[in-house]
Amino acid sequence: MTLPNGGSRGRPQIALVVTGGTIGTIGSSSLDLSAYHETGERESAEGLLKHVPELSSIAVVETVDFRRASSTAITAADWIELHGLVASLLERHDGVVVSHGTNTMEETAYFLDLCLPRERPVVLAGAMRPLSALSSDAPLNLVRAVQVAGSPDVAGQGVLVAINEQIFLARDVAKTSTQRVDGFGAPDAGPIGIVDPTGEVVIDRQRARPGPRFDLGAVRDLPRVDVVLSHVGADGVLIDAAAAAGARGIVSAGTGAGRPTPLEEEALARAARGGLVVCRSSRVPSGTVVPTPETAGFVAARALSPWKARVLLSLALTSTTDPGAIQRLFDEA
Repeated sequence: MTLPNGGSRGRPQIALVVTGGTIGTIGSSSLDLSAYHETGERESAEGLLKHVPELSSIAVVETVDFRRASSTAITAADWIELHGLVASLLERHDGVVVSHGTNTMEETAYFLDLCLPRERPVVLAGAMRPLSALSSDAPLNLVRAVQVAGSPDVAGQGVLVAINEQIFLARDVAKTSTQRVDGFGAPDAGPIGIVDPTGEVVIDRQRARPGPRFDLGAVRDLPRVDVVLSHVGADGVLIDAAAAAGARGIVSAGTGAGRPTPLEEEALARAARGGLVVCRSSRVPSGTVVPTPETAGFVAARALSPWKARVLLSLALTSTTDPGAIQRLFDEA
């Protein structure tokens, strides 16, 4: 097999970008599986490489320290900066691995997938247990991510998440458990492959469609888009507040197939009349929200979760506010 940049002559050249998250965190003891963030102790990129020396046997790894923030502290500005860094690293490496906190990893992965070239692999890696824990999943998840990033078989698949020896498309992946090591899945699609016990990357299916792509160009921040979650008795207060706060779009995480309460319906209509783009999605973890005559003028999220619909809508709003044009992007996603 031949890798880009001449990787067939030896080990693949992989860049490891280290952000924050459990994967590099040191707890107070080997049994600290819940309060480890409170220590404030995190491995540097170089320290992480030393902690997992097996990486040097499978790739030539260049480490890059990025902003060491918790994944809950990541902002759109961080995403844009990370995008620029990863894009530059792809020019001189066979692949890039980004270690990331699991809480928002699916959103970061989807943002990068919508903006980066897909010729060479970009793989996000996280862990459900800290690096210091008994039976930590961090070292093996990192090894597997580097093996995936060095595999020519994943070229063209877009940004991937490799965790618990499974490989997911950024569009499909979701965190499905708060603490278990099997805490990620893809409710409707499943993984596209695995890394088997020998370290071989096995791809079972190819990406079905390319999906929309965005050129960030001079973009330095993303338009504000808020997610409003529906529930019994919900009124329009949060929707009106989002509009008053300067949101340019609202994602309604409705019940069932995307249905909000009657009072939320009225507030969403007000928001749309005020020039906001409204996207209807569902709080249900699987299934689709489709356009209907009743929801004309709104955008239907299709199979995207509310959080990923927010990412796509934010990017779409950098170039258009036309709900019809934005719906076509969601139809492609």
